[in-house]
Amino acid sequence: MTDLEKNAYMLIRRGCARSRADLARRLDVSRPTASTAAEGLLARGLIRECGKGRSTGGTTPILLSAETGLAGCIGIDLGYADRMSAVLLDSAGNILRRKEREFDPSDLRSMAENSKKLARALSLGKKLIGVAVALSAIIDEKTGRVIASINPVLRSGLLQSTLEETLECPVFSANRSRAAAFSEAFGGAAGQEEDFALISLGRSVGAAFWCGGKLFRGSGSAAGEIRNLRVASGDRLEQALSPERTAGADREEILETCADALSQIIDIMDLKLLILSGRFADFGRDFPASLETRLRETGTQAAVRAARFGRFSAARGCAFRMGELIIPNT
Repeated sequence: MTDLEKNAYMLIRRGCARSRADLARRLDVSRPTASTAAEGLLARGLIRECGKGRSTGGTTPILLSAETGLAGCIGIDLGYADRMSAVLLDSAGNILRRKEREFDPSDLRSMAENSKKLARALSLGKKLIGVAVALSAIIDEKTGRVIASINPVLRSGLLQSTLEETLECPVFSANRSRAAAFSEAFGGAAGQEEDFALISLGRSVGAAFWCGGKLFRGSGSAAGEIRNLRVASGDRLEQALSPERTAGADREEILETCADALSQIIDIMDLKLLILSGRFADFGRDFPASLETRLRETGTQAAVRAARFGRFSAARGCAFRMGELIIPNT
């Protein structure tokens, strides 16, 4: 497969290009070149034609979408303190099944065995291309190696090999905040917005910045590490929003902490949209709207939305990305 075809497939699968004309614009190539790429993907069974679009005065466009019936991928979020969240995606990135299971994040073997049980429960015999795991860690995206993490087990360097041995399939690792941002950028709460911040709350707290339609990684793949940000109380943000602290905290106290910390991030990045993912879903469906109101009271003008995929956003994001990397080559 050519690089042009791979790029065309990603655009179609992400929902960024729905016709040959869209492909030509997004790839910055001629219409015949875009059509050739589309025909190659159709011949390989990676995409399909799915009806006609609305004409704007010229030829009625034939709509394109990713094929859904190829091998699936499982995504598992290991960033929570008390549970792992998992999803099964079809080859187009749609969630077919979702499931949560309690686990011990301090025991690598237990983590691997519970991941295997989740994968078996979700797959139900479906052919899988692999399993993707979202971690609260700084990850070398070229090798999948954990560079740093608040979880000592993840710093051992044995996670990847242990999971691959237990699950008996390829394993792809990703930072959970970035995975969630990727998920919400394509088919999620971001909509058409190309600049937003996603704050992911799990065992710790992390962020991902989507700028100009792309994920901002920083010089050492560490962009978005906000856990040491100080809030008005003097605590680090990781302490103030820890599961232990928020379990008994008043809702107003949580709102005040979030408004204090996140307004700093929004103002520095000059963003119009903030997306809340992970354990923020446990604070109630109206929490994003309440936080948006509180931010506006402090002079910070930004929309706040809940992640469309809730606690499963990071699991979907890492599985979606793994499918992008593997499906075109299988």
